[in-house]
Amino acid sequence: MYKNSIKILGAYGTKAKGFGTTSFMLNRHTVIDAGNLLDALAEDSLHIENIYLTHSHLDHISDIAYIIDNYFCKRSKTLNIIGLPQTIQALKEHFLNDIIWPDFSKIPLENSDVIAVKYSELYLNEEYHLDKQTTLTPVRTDHTVPSCGYIYKVNNAGVLITADTFSLENIINTVNNDMQIKSLVVECSFSSNMQTLAEVSKHLTPKLLFQALKKLKRDDITLYINHIKPSCLEEISTEIEAFRGNFKPIILKDGDFITF
Repeated sequence: MYKNSIKILGAYGTKAKGFGTTSFMLNRHTVIDAGNLLDALAEDSLHIENIYLTHSHLDHISDIAYIIDNYFCKRSKTLNIIGLPQTIQALKEHFLNDIIWPDFSKIPLENSDVIAVKYSELYLNEEYHLDKQTTLTPVRTDHTVPSCGYIYKVNNAGVLITADTFSLENIINTVNNDMQIKSLVVECSFSSNMQTLAEVSKHLTPKLLFQALKKLKRDDITLYINHIKPSCLEEISTEIEAFRGNFKPIILKDGDFITF
């Protein structure tokens, strides 16, 4: 991977054969969301040390369970799960809770005296340094559970990943006011004839997406679209072309790279 790039491990809004759910690889040790780690990375997934979560929905967290389970005896470092306080609380109560899956925050690794899982909370609009040149900043998004997107910057050039959201108002204001953001990754889950479902579940359709993007005041942003439901892929792709206006959106696939 190049320094100013992100690998798309999972690009879609639900699992299907040949389609992985949301996960972005920032570097060998750090990802945003954990929807498709094992299939995309195979044994290399044991090197993941930091998972920054956007929210608590299953398509964004599922492979947390499996990378610990599959590589418990090979891992030597704690897996850091990082997210909003409400996201961390949801995982503790409803996922790694000794009912759905073991609570690995209580279990040391087989070949090390360190604990298998550690939780860390982060807060909106605070800048977190991954290294001297690299930062990650959570920004507010609009979903059915507490959620955030992330601004990922390397050497003062960045990409904003919305993850799941309905309103784009905060996202667009952020992009309009931060010229270091060069790319925008935005979700588009349902076809436009499913607008009622999109509104209830707080997702976007092509029509809603491009209506919202009319408030974007910049013409230098590369637009990427992800989180499409595989069963709607053909219809949504056609609608994106119909509604895109002057935008030249790139529909992401598993294995793609974003370079910024």
